[in-house]
Amino acid sequence: MDPRISLVGYNLQIKDIKHADQGDYTCQIGDGSQGDLIHTIEILMPPSLQIMPQSGQIVTRKGSPVSFECKANGNPLPTVQWSKKDGLLPSGLQVETGYLLSINEVQRQDAGTYQCTASNGIGQPVTGEVKLHVLYQPEVSVVRSWVNSGEGLEAKLDCVVHADPPAEVTWYQDSFQIQPTDRRIMTKNGQTYSLTIKNVQMSDFGNYSCLVSNSIGRDKRYIELSGKPGPAKIISSSYSNPHEYDLKWVVQSVFPILEVRILYRKVMVNTSYHHPGHWHDLLVKPSQTYNSATSERTQWYRLTNLHADSVYECLIQTKNQHGYGGLSDIFQWFTSPKGRIIFTNSGSNSVKVSMYVVLSYIIFVQRFWL
Repeated sequence: MDPRISLVGYNLQIKDIKHADQGDYTCQIGDGSQGDLIHTIEILMPPSLQIMPQSGQIVTRKGSPVSFECKANGNPLPTVQWSKKDGLLPSGLQVETGYLLSINEVQRQDAGTYQCTASNGIGQPVTGEVKLHVLYQPEVSVVRSWVNSGEGLEAKLDCVVHADPPAEVTWYQDSFQIQPTDRRIMTKNGQTYSLTIKNVQMSDFGNYSCLVSNSIGRDKRYIELSGKPGPAKIISSSYSNPHEYDLKWVVQSVFPILEVRILYRKVMVNTSYHHPGHWHDLLVKPSQTYNSATSERTQWYRLTNLHADSVYECLIQTKNQHGYGGLSDIFQWFTSPKGRIIFTNSGSNSVKVSMYVVLSYIIFVQRFWL
């Protein structure tokens, strides 16, 4: 009695087809002694989906497990894929296939909007979204743990803060809380909290800290403000000519470097032991160039009377009008075998490196260190 269904001659006609019409249809003539004819209708349906939770939002704490579920219907059965807006999934993949997406230990970087897409080739794919909100205690880092300045100049100390719920930031010099003044200005730009000190005075030098706290926890990082030079960073090559080495380094100092202390020694090495020799202690006044934008000074000095085919290591400490700064990290280099010159200085100070000698250094390193 369904008005959508009618018999047209010997043909059965179904109008306005629905999913419930799917199935087997049997045609029987007379008493059925001649057998039945069966027709099967399969309804192709575009995909539909439902994301769990239905609210489309999950709020959880860092370190907790979380799962998203995407229930998809359609014929053929849709393929379900997960992705994350503006980033990769926690697994590091762009896309994952499956109805369930699980994260064992949520990190703050996992927060964001996740998308579930269902497709089966019928009609257009459909997409749903769920937003993950991660609560976590503050995580703080510093742009620079050591800041160089001088009397009458300006210094800027930066702490980068990640926190949810939003955190409160308090600045300290040593153990005393700092209050904002016309000379000490506290600002915020995005996730960066800054303490700017104008017209720096001797009393401003010292250890600073930014204490960050929210309802879940707290974190703290330290920054030293000093007029002394920063630790030197050695940037010269890891190999040299047999008997001399052009040592080069960069140091941050707004004031000129007055004196440099260079400590270097030969390291006795073979396959069974590693024995350092005696330190050579030099006080030198090398040339320097200055980058006013970064307060960095580049310096260089040539060490001579070295032994060929050897391993050397060195430390550098620089001094300005405020005193000596910290020691550099220890640095090692290799001298080439006797008679194998690997650097040829031209008038433009360009360096030509022999590929043959580079390969001999690889063999040298393998022989003594592997």
